[in-house]
Amino acid sequence: MLNTYMERRTKYGIFLLVFLIAGLSIYGLWHQLYGGGKALAKADYHIAAPDLIAAFDRNEGSADSLYLYKVISVSGVLRELATNGKSEYIARLAGDRNEKTTVDCHLDSLYKQGELTLRAGDSVTIRGTCTGRWLNIILVQCIIEK
Repeated sequence: MLNTYMERRTKYGIFLLVFLIAGLSIYGLWHQLYGGGKALAKADYHIAAPDLIAAFDRNEGSADSLYLYKVISVSGVLRELATNGKSEYIARLAGDRNEKTTVDCHLDSLYKQGELTLRAGDSVTIRGTCTGRWLNIILVQCIIEK
């Protein structure tokens, strides 16, 4: 009887340990991808908007290897302050004057509608996580540095 009790206890102990490790692994992965307050993290790179656009134009694969999922600080001239359908701001930083490509900075939810004093033509530095390029270069979870 003692033998079966110990076997059962060992079996449940191993099951609990595997379940705990799996749960912590899933939490760590989730936290790494979707949380973690990256906006408060220091920037891995500081770059001007025209230089970032030029890097993606020259070689998108190389630019992805440098900037993708990294916290970067981008300085530039605000071309437009738009909103998406969810009342969130998107600050579009211009490249060169003739360039159609912009750096789209999706501002963090701490910026509420109507509270921003930014206007087109203002010089601004924005920090956020680069998610790559689709039509424009996209940064998410952005905060305004200056």
